[in-house]
Amino acid sequence: MSTPYELPSDTSNIKPFEWDDKYDFPRDLVGYGENSFNPQWPGGAKIAVSFVINYEEGAEHTVLNGDLHSETHLWEAPGGTPKIQERAVNIESEYDYGSRSGVWRLFRLFNKHNFKYTLYAVGKAIEDNPAVGISSVKNGHDVASHAYRWIDYADMSPEKEKAYIKKEIETIAKICGSPPKGWYYGRLSSRSQALVWEVYKEMGVPLLWDSDSYADDLPYWVDVPAEKDEKKPMGMLMIPYSYGMSSCS
Repeated sequence: MSTPYELPSDTSNIKPFEWDDKYDFPRDLVGYGENSFNPQWPGGAKIAVSFVINYEEGAEHTVLNGDLHSETHLWEAPGGTPKIQERAVNIESEYDYGSRSGVWRLFRLFNKHNFKYTLYAVGKAIEDNPAVGISSVKNGHDVASHAYRWIDYADMSPEKEKAYIKKEIETIAKICGSPPKGWYYGRLSSRSQALVWEVYKEMGVPLLWDSDSYADDLPYWVDVPAEKDEKKPMGMLMIPYSYGMSSCS
């Protein structure tokens, strides 16, 4: 049975939310409306299915990575209290299964049937096991970004998060031959989408899409707050993510 979330008894020191014109994207509750539209998928296809494989192994919370506590997210028995300054070897071994065996089982399956996937690659995970990224590129699959660490970015400073974004882009480019053209955090902060856009622009690297959205069945465009005064704003293409159609190694 899950434990109901309770607010702290003393909230006097909690600052109220303040809208930030630099980081906050507005919500769109209308979308395409009642009739939507025909996206005209290639070849007259009625649907488009995007296969993704999330590769996070070795980049999760662990004291071996210098973190304060162990991981509690995305394993067979989630929840509970994280181990503080102590290894959680059972959780480590579940993540290890993904890198040692699980990811290769998925790769063999996709390659056998010539189905193309997008590898959502966490930078540190690829550093620890470069063969995963190299194999994906060799077999004609796309490698996109899944951030540099598989951690929650909510409480990270903008400066540190920007440094991680840059490191992720450089890591994927070094190991896989080109920088990632797409991005999916999964555990993003409220600033993450704006920061990703900012770093890509500063580095002169094309960002073609972002998948940190669950808001639609079809891709859609959003305005980027930092472009509000530009004469030719480019916006950001959102390709919504679906938990039901993803594969974790």
